[in-house]
Amino acid sequence: MTLHNSAGAQLSKSAATALFTSVTDSDPLIEATANISERFDHDGANPAFPTDGQRIKFRKGQVIRTSELNACYPAATIDTITPATGPAAGGTAFAIAGTGFTPGSTVTVGGTAATSIVVVSPTRITAVSPAKTAGAHNVVVTTDAGAVTKTGGFTTT
Repeated sequence: MTLHNSAGAQLSKSAATALFTSVTDSDPLIEATANISERFDHDGANPAFPTDGQRIKFRKGQVIRTSELNACYPAATIDTITPATGPAAGGTAFAIAGTGFTPGSTVTVGGTAATSIVVVSPTRITAVSPAKTAGAHNVVVTTDAGAVTKTGGFTTT
């Protein structure tokens, strides 16, 4: 799920959080300072990711629990990377299968940004590996909810 401001711009978790004010509590109440919309699949026909329909999720002035906002940003997962090996020179096209990928997600291999990153769907990203020294490297996908790591997910030879 992605949230958007009233002008239709996608909001990162930190930008959406900034549109609320805190109230002290173990699950604090927060108040929306602007309308925040969500995109959704309105016809159930595998939406044209990342847009299909849009509706207001939180209205300006609405008070919610912080956990309600956090639930809009479920942590991503990385299940598989295919292929999981490539030459140290880089240039290997690979796919990441998982969950929770959002438009604008980034990918690094061993701390170096991958190139040609395409978030195909919430469950698939394609990218091209960067040049790295030989060895196993962590693959990190950063979404609106934060970063998720596949330890040793890509090996260069």
